[in-house]
Amino acid sequence: MAELLVIKIGSNVLTDKYGRLDKRSFRRIAKQVKELYRQGNQVVLVSSGAVVCGMERLRLDQRQRTIPQKQAAAAVGQTLLMNYYAKFMRPLPVGQVLLTAFATANKERSQNLSNTINQLLKMQVIPIINENDSVVVEEIKFGDNDTLSAQVAVLLGAAKLLMLTDIDGLYDSNPRVNPRARLLRVVAKVTPEIVKMAGGAGTHKGTGGMFSKVQAARLATAAGVETCIVNGLRSGILPAALRRTADCTWFKV
Repeated sequence: MAELLVIKIGSNVLTDKYGRLDKRSFRRIAKQVKELYRQGNQVVLVSSGAVVCGMERLRLDQRQRTIPQKQAAAAVGQTLLMNYYAKFMRPLPVGQVLLTAFATANKERSQNLSNTINQLLKMQVIPIINENDSVVVEEIKFGDNDTLSAQVAVLLGAAKLLMLTDIDGLYDSNPRVNPRARLLRVVAKVTPEIVKMAGGAGTHKGTGGMFSKVQAARLATAAGVETCIVNGLRSGILPAALRRTADCTWFKV
């Protein structure tokens, strides 16, 4: 059945270990998005990666960046990001939507944002959304793109939110240090125990770790949007996740 899907793509999915944009990742993701599109689905992307690829392009130290440097990097990196999406999504056109929390501050602004995205979808354009990190300050910041993707999914009334990261999903302990960690394939409800399993912050490349993804899943599922955390480094993972044949974590509504 054709559905409206919001797909959040983390920095660690789009870049290599040196923080450079990875063409193979864009090609892999674009191939899957086009497959979903051919099946009749509408697809909205929420993509991180602007700051990290801007830092690499400007040769700035990831560990010693100032806020102005980070915002300048976002301005440079966002252009690089969109160039890659435009290249690999062809023949589908893409449209950039940069947001601050002002865009959803009240009902009128939220409706305007919804109208814009829905118009892009009607015109068969793939909307690519990111927080406007080149100008955003704490007072108008969503916090991370996991939260942003959940808010977009709720605003649009999406059927599903899929969050791509670099591990298969939520584990009962950290799989990077515990080889016996068990993947949770279905989470019926985000309880305090589930939140505790999610741990803390993400990688140096992005702001969102598993904790923010679980919180985003809680927000989305509370509004009726089924949510999945899935390994975006795997080929064909999005169609497989939707068929329920992939190793991933689904959060039920």
